[in-house]
Amino acid sequence: MSFPFMAALSWRATATQYVSTKTFRIGAEGMTEDGSLYRLCKSGAAITNPVAAAINRYRWLSGVTGDGAEAALAAAIAVGDVDFTFNDTNSRAADYYKDGYYVDPRSSSAGPTTMHIWKSNAGAGTSVKCYVSAPFTQTNASGNTVQAYPNPWGNVRAAGAYSQGYEHFCCMPGMPITSGYYFWGKVKGPFWCWVTGTWPGAAQNDRDCCFWIDGTIKMQDEGINTSAISLQRAGYLMFSGNYGDSFLMIQIE
Repeated sequence: MSFPFMAALSWRATATQYVSTKTFRIGAEGMTEDGSLYRLCKSGAAITNPVAAAINRYRWLSGVTGDGAEAALAAAIAVGDVDFTFNDTNSRAADYYKDGYYVDPRSSSAGPTTMHIWKSNAGAGTSVKCYVSAPFTQTNASGNTVQAYPNPWGNVRAAGAYSQGYEHFCCMPGMPITSGYYFWGKVKGPFWCWVTGTWPGAAQNDRDCCFWIDGTIKMQDEGINTSAISLQRAGYLMFSGNYGDSFLMIQIE
């Protein structure tokens, strides 16, 4: 069984890494028969710990210094246009922004707008032209700031690849992954995780978990409430009892 834009995955598919070929776009959703949800990911470096969460290595910085870009439009956008050119001064390969996202961050009634990018031209350090998947329905003047983000699942790595504490966990790899390989990363469903700190479920009312900076999990009260920080949600324990366990219903999405 399959649904529009979702792959019906066999258990074998979720335990196999692909070399340099893919049958779906990066970020496409897949589902196994138990309802577990996956995203097709591409590793940006080898992942050796399959039971810790992996991150989206692409970072976001203001201006033109990041892996995404926030910069002025080089030309106005008219209603009906299907592309935009903005002043990303980084050198970008063709399709660098493929299956990423365009954002018009204006706070007026004209925005914000988020649109899918299906293709982008190479950029030599002055500007980049990107193509969106549907015509623009709002105008945007030349010189206005827009944002472009690369595909969030196109550069997946182990935690700590950028800077611990500033990383977004995007999937559970479930197997060791070779650099540059495609794989189905789990984003929702049953998964056993490594633990930092107290084992979940060993004390009363300890059921909810968050990710620690190395991709392991912590109890919410250890990782958030006592530290006055907001670590990313991981999921909740699937089985009852007071023994302590880390078999979670993962809830990255």
